[in-house]
Amino acid sequence: MEGYILIIEDDVLVAENIAFILSQTGHNKIYITDTISDAEAFQQKKKIALIISDINLHGSNEGPKIVKKLQALTYIPVIYLTAYYEEQIIDDALSTNPIAYVLKPFTDRQLIVAVQIAVKQMSELGQAEIVDKPTPRELDVIENIAKGFSNREIADFLFLSEHTVKAHRRNLIRKYQLRSSSELIAMSIRLKWININKLG
Repeated sequence: MEGYILIIEDDVLVAENIAFILSQTGHNKIYITDTISDAEAFQQKKKIALIISDINLHGSNEGPKIVKKLQALTYIPVIYLTAYYEEQIIDDALSTNPIAYVLKPFTDRQLIVAVQIAVKQMSELGQAEIVDKPTPRELDVIENIAKGFSNREIADFLFLSEHTVKAHRRNLIRKYQLRSSSELIAMSIRLKWININKLG
């Protein structure tokens, strides 16, 4: 796997145990943090290939907030660790499209399997498709294209000119070296930029 595995965990012993388990399976590029400022600073310097994050940090559900910040620039797969079963806590993390949840206390095998699933998914996406995420406005346009709206309808809904919508569509296809809007939608779903279940 190219890039680092970022461990976001406020329990030092747990974080070091995760790092040890990963190192035993050949993953040696690892960075541990428990704050958003440090995570963002690290992202500026190094490529993050995978995030393993506790949901609850310092007494609140800070994990998904940090992950959202990091994913705002580029999609990064995430595995969540949690000791909680509450539906609301799990729901708070869903917007970051996690690959897996690992319940504490976990075994070495459970963590390794979750990481193997993440690596497999990244391999299937292909390195060329780990690309910069569209801007919020571009995502609005993509979501409405996926809903089957015309340029005119999208323009009215987003309070844009039809010319601007056409320009967004054209620029997105060129930006990601695609051939059609259908390929743009398929790529957006595959990279989890949009949620197909919320398009109805």
